[in-house]
Amino acid sequence: MFAPGLARAEQWDALRRLKQAEELQVVWRYLLGTASIDRYAREMTALAEATLAAGWTLAQMDLVERHGVPRDGRGRFVPAVLVAMGKLGGREIVTGSDLDVFVVFAGDGATDGPTRVEAHTFWSDCVARLAATLGDITAAGVAFPVDLRLRPGSKGSGFAASLDALERYYREHGDLWERQTLVRARLVLGDRVLARRVRVVLRALVYGAPLDRTGLKEIAEVRARMQVELGKETPGRLHVKFGRGGLVDVEFLAQALQLVHGAGAVEVRCCATAAALRGLARVGALEAGAAAALVEHARFLRRLSAALRLLGARPADTLDLAGPMPARVASALGHASRAEFLAEYRRRTGAVRAAWEALRA
Repeated sequence: MFAPGLARAEQWDALRRLKQAEELQVVWRYLLGTASIDRYAREMTALAEATLAAGWTLAQMDLVERHGVPRDGRGRFVPAVLVAMGKLGGREIVTGSDLDVFVVFAGDGATDGPTRVEAHTFWSDCVARLAATLGDITAAGVAFPVDLRLRPGSKGSGFAASLDALERYYREHGDLWERQTLVRARLVLGDRVLARRVRVVLRALVYGAPLDRTGLKEIAEVRARMQVELGKETPGRLHVKFGRGGLVDVEFLAQALQLVHGAGAVEVRCCATAAALRGLARVGALEAGAAAALVEHARFLRRLSAALRLLGARPADTLDLAGPMPARVASALGHASRAEFLAEYRRRTGAVRAAWEALRA
């Protein structure tokens, strides 16, 4: 895909075909039972990171030719880093997942090429090109959809932020839910020196002060709105992610406790939900048995989510009880019958919701 003389469309299609070939191998290992849901997610995350790296390089090529590279007033290169959020940050990517990312650059500067632009403009354009490189539909489909909505700043502030602007935004304007999303922030690409600076700032923003009861109440209110507005469950339709006792209950429980205890306990500062739950048990924030049970409940829900996506459920993570999907999912997950699978689903989501309610009490 980096061969000289290839048109942009040819590069994009080559990237998509390579990603799809690799994904097919990953999915087959999972379907054949040689890879667990955890390994499947790790392998898909590694593929996503490799695809991001290729897309990031392609996104910069034309811009560097046109504008040169950004430099500060002393002629030093102004680097950038790419921060993964959400499932990508937690290494929980599966087939059909979006890539939640944002980009941070070192500071002010301007490019040194024929057409000069500010460093902010250069890196924002790179991010826009990255989203198109991976997410635009071509004859070869898409590589990965890129979601930029979790980036710091308003919609009119561009797609990249300087490190100073990032810190200022979260301290002066960021809501609690935005601080909560940073629990899963993980640096995946870019300059290592800048990455260390960004990591220090993010840790201070997330874990600088313990979350209080008012903050816990606010997180609970956000979760309740998500269940109504995004889950939209009915007696005949379940939502594995946003529904009652779904994956978001486990994630919010872990993240809330991380915000409470993370200031004084480095063991809980984990991007992955399962690792966070185990860390919380080690510091006594959760009973060991309760943490282990939550990890298993989340693993069941992740397997269910993956099955729905691989079986083509639309919208993703929804289970319509009236159709053939429950029986198909039951078979895929190794249950003897539709009824047995649904009973297991209700048992596990009931236990997750009870744990979430206990945190709120």
